[in-house]
Amino acid sequence: MSAKNHTAKDQTAKSHTAQSHADRHCQHTNSRGHRCRMLIDNAHSNSNGWKEENPKLCAYHLRKTSSAHPSDEAVAAELLGGIENFSSAASVNLFLGNLLKQVARRRIPRRDAVALAYISQLLLNSLPALERESEAEQDAAAGQFLINDIVRSRHARLAEQQSKETASADIVPGKPS
Repeated sequence: MSAKNHTAKDQTAKSHTAQSHADRHCQHTNSRGHRCRMLIDNAHSNSNGWKEENPKLCAYHLRKTSSAHPSDEAVAAELLGGIENFSSAASVNLFLGNLLKQVARRRIPRRDAVALAYISQLLLNSLPALERESEAEQDAAAGQFLINDIVRSRHARLAEQQSKETASADIVPGKPS
């Protein structure tokens, strides 16, 4: 056997050992890119109380992530608190203020906050079109009201004129009434 075959077997064995070593250690990576050296906590359960089938974090980082991330429903309730709809600039502004508070508390990831802020910008940009549409509907309704009013008044005048004509036809000169 050659030395090449022997080194290939050693590298394969080392890669399997490194792989199993990585599988047993916490997968958390800090801001510098360094991995946690603690062993995975197989006995710890997730936030639902169920044991995880494939845990990837040590007890410390698992606790830290579960306490740092509140439920989605709670965050959504705080974001949308007091907002009925997004049809006014005031409601979008209120949402953006709530979003800023959540980002400052680190309850919403930055990428999600950027996406929500962009959607809010789109909503704000669509508000003038909604206002024009609303004004057009109001103008159409006012125009229809004016047309109906004119038609009613014309019918009333015609009816009055017809009643006068019938009243004058009933009064014939020389006949006592």
